[in-house]
Amino acid sequence: MHTGRSSILTRMPALLLGSVLLLPASVSAQENQPASSAEPAVGTPAPQGSAQGADQPADQSAPRNGPRKHRGTPKKDGVALEPGSTLPPKNLKKVGDHWTPYDPPDPESFPPDATLHIIVPGDTLWDLADLVFGNPYLWPQIWNENRYIQDSHWIYPGDPLLLPARPTVVGEVVPQGQEGAPATPEAAKPPQPEPTEEQPETEEPAPVTAEKPPAAHPSPGSAHAPRTVPKVVPLADEFDIRCSGFIAPREERPDYFISNQVEEAKVGLTEGDILYLNRGKANGHVEPGTEYSVIEREGEVRHPITHKFLGYYYRRLGTVKVLAAQETTAIATISMACDEIRTGQALVPLLVTVLPAKMAPPFDQLTVVPPDKDTGYIVHVKDNQERASPGQIADIDMGYEDGLKPGDFLTVFLPSEPFDKLPRIKYNYQINNRRFQNPKNWKDDNNNLPPVKVIGQLVVLFAEKNTATVKILNAIREIEIGDSIVPQ
Repeated sequence: MHTGRSSILTRMPALLLGSVLLLPASVSAQENQPASSAEPAVGTPAPQGSAQGADQPADQSAPRNGPRKHRGTPKKDGVALEPGSTLPPKNLKKVGDHWTPYDPPDPESFPPDATLHIIVPGDTLWDLADLVFGNPYLWPQIWNENRYIQDSHWIYPGDPLLLPARPTVVGEVVPQGQEGAPATPEAAKPPQPEPTEEQPETEEPAPVTAEKPPAAHPSPGSAHAPRTVPKVVPLADEFDIRCSGFIAPREERPDYFISNQVEEAKVGLTEGDILYLNRGKANGHVEPGTEYSVIEREGEVRHPITHKFLGYYYRRLGTVKVLAAQETTAIATISMACDEIRTGQALVPLLVTVLPAKMAPPFDQLTVVPPDKDTGYIVHVKDNQERASPGQIADIDMGYEDGLKPGDFLTVFLPSEPFDKLPRIKYNYQINNRRFQNPKNWKDDNNNLPPVKVIGQLVVLFAEKNTATVKILNAIREIEIGDSIVPQ
């Protein structure tokens, strides 16, 4: 036993010496291995002053102090990019109060009637084109007007954008020489300098430069004085459009309704559920991709002033999209659910009215309502409420027969009435040598009161024949059923 332990102890120095001699060779072998055999390493992240492009939201943090130093074998920066993506620009610099790699123009250099937008975190050229033009695929139109942005994938919060006008569809161009072709304008000739005594008429004219003169620096009182550039925001989102309601004058048996569902034990249906319609290829419009609104009748709507029957109010519970059509039935799915959907509920054609991307007129309590304009009333508030605030949906007793269309603005007002809330407490007493009496409140029944009190602003979402669905944009107090309205 003692002999074996002594033998091991005797060999220990030789083993240690062998491991020390082998260690450098092992490390050298690891360093010489190809990079492809190892797991991909994550290098130094890119500076986070970044903005974004078509699919990457903007951020507004400051850049890092400098690249991180690595010891040993250098690693690759970042990870594999998606197809079409690019690395963010480097060399960020601070311009004004934000970081950007570009040289953005001064917003005051834009024309006074231009539509300006200051980029905020989360903006993308894709979303801005969808908002301004109603088509996200037109994002190059915005980029073309702002070519200081060198990489369209990356835009930076704080940089200004010039938003061009909505493009118009150009008709077919008729070649020259054919009937209907536009006349060919004469080529513009450069202006010829008038002959002077110093410059004979036979002398060759000086070349005309096409360079524009530099713009003069705007003075503080000019049209380019500092101003707040409002952000263009949609007047109504997808939920407002698809989940509102409408007033119908009568109730009739629907042509389309949900006839069955795949999950028979499920009581309420929601997004993604599969169901069946009562119409098919032989007796309905059920092409794949067709969408219908699911509606449900709530109750009668009567005029708050005249108490006249206006119709029945129908809620939009969501939308269904046809997936496949058979002879007498169709298979569909719930593409959007605003509330619980059930088998047996009626379907109507989906009418999605995209409101124009424009700014609402400034809301001002001092607005004067013309007395000769037709006026109406708030007759219903969504979810059977008596009052509504900004952002909520309501219905009015004016429609397309009154000249209303989606995107029109209305003013909510109250008629002015004599103020009758004066305190009625009277007192008259004396303490020592002082007498206390209630002050006199002066009142004249013949004085001229302001015609109306402006309290809110609406925008039309849908217009029926004699009614319309509106969204409340601004209000200084709650909007109530019975409040008066007038088109702006």
